[in-house]
Amino acid sequence: MRQVEREHNLGSLNFFPLQNKSHIRSRKWQGLAIGTLVALSLLAGISCMAQEGEPFAVTNPKNLKWPAEEASRIYYSACYLAARTVRPEKPPQLRPRFVLVLGTASDETIRNGSTSEIHLKKWNRANFAAAVTMMAAREIISDKELLNIVRESLLSAQAQVSISELRQGK
Repeated sequence: MRQVEREHNLGSLNFFPLQNKSHIRSRKWQGLAIGTLVALSLLAGISCMAQEGEPFAVTNPKNLKWPAEEASRIYYSACYLAARTVRPEKPPQLRPRFVLVLGTASDETIRNGSTSEIHLKKWNRANFAAAVTMMAAREIISDKELLNIVRESLLSAQAQVSISELRQGK
């Protein structure tokens, strides 16, 4: 029997709620856009030094259109930014291995032992970026550390009592 760990359903993620064009005109969004462009231009040198082709495997049985170059740029950007978040002074080189599966029933990440997959119904840059970032984070945090975090968060939550619970005598 194949044991599959479904890690994250990406369907509920909404990273770019920019249906209203007025958001783009605000100074906050302009600053974010400029910062993103600067980060991507810095990463262009990193991605040019990468191996030929995509840094991940792709399965596309329905032959859906998807931008391979954009996906590679997103991959390297997410890995670099995740690494810089953990260790700004000397970011580790994160290169998660996974298979991008296009044309699936739902958007999600799946781990089956040491094999990881990103499932997308169709190409969606925000969901792909979120999934790659999660995959990169999994390189930083080992399974043992992740289980320790889960255990400690449960113990910590159990050790805390709210005032309303005290009043109810729980």
